[in-house]
Amino acid sequence: MPLSTICLPIRSELALLERELESACVSNIDLVQNAASYVLRNGGKRIRPAVMILSARLLGASSQNIAPLAAAIELVHAASLLHDDVLDNAPLRRGKPSANAKWGNQISILLGDFFWCSASHLAVKHGSAKIWDSMIDAVSKTTRGEILEIVKTNDWTVTKKEYLEIITLKTAHLFQSACRIGAIFAEAGETFERALMDYGINIGIAFQLADDVLDYSSSDEQFGKRVGTDIKEGRFTLPLLLTLAKGNSSEIATIKNILLSAVTDRAALNHIRDILNRHGSIEASLKEANAYAGKAKDALTPFKPSLFKDALMALADYSVSRRE
Repeated sequence: MPLSTICLPIRSELALLERELESACVSNIDLVQNAASYVLRNGGKRIRPAVMILSARLLGASSQNIAPLAAAIELVHAASLLHDDVLDNAPLRRGKPSANAKWGNQISILLGDFFWCSASHLAVKHGSAKIWDSMIDAVSKTTRGEILEIVKTNDWTVTKKEYLEIITLKTAHLFQSACRIGAIFAEAGETFERALMDYGINIGIAFQLADDVLDYSSSDEQFGKRVGTDIKEGRFTLPLLLTLAKGNSSEIATIKNILLSAVTDRAALNHIRDILNRHGSIEASLKEANAYAGKAKDALTPFKPSLFKDALMALADYSVSRRE
């Protein structure tokens, strides 16, 4: 199901979200305003704020005043992507030149800081101490995940457990925070808040697992960024870890030579894809992603049927089936 169809029950709230993001771009420095507008209008899927809004509406919250907090979540996500692209020296983001490719690393880092300050302002003005605490916790864990990923780059001893810890920290906790903020906004009880947090952590892991598969199985045009980035950066994601556990000495040597090479061309990437496919590692990774999506849907069991519950269920499936 297309994302636009899934999000139909909150179409008006997402429209208000876009207005809040436009307001967040306002600056008396032309470069800041132009760069911020470019980043926020560059085709973001708005999945994290959608999860937050759906969580709140699932619990009976009004649409009133929900957009600023949803915007805060999207701004935190946008800030993390800006910093991510600097770390990866990424030339593309969502199929267009990344901010660092257009304006350089210095502007990208400072723009990420600008987004973080804007998100903080919205959370303080429209939220509560509990909401602010949840957002701060998510940013802290995202940062720890990014640092751990750097520490484990080109580390041949990395385990599946460590990999799952990395993606839980760097991706899933922001999804979890979005769900928790929705529950706090709706003034839900602890049982419902915990259920939505379980949904968020599992859909976040599923989303990142699928993302890591797309880095091997998609194309630049579909993915919106350069495929093969994980190999070029020396990151051991699940498809590669599964292959290294089953591959023969010749295959492992081939992978190691490509990972250690200063240049990774299309032929080398295709060679690794062939080895992964030979061992069914892409299919196995997608199976694991679907298992986490299933856990996310199971977490919604305490909630009565509604359009918002249906949308959250569909988002769990979308997190794995998407091609971008």
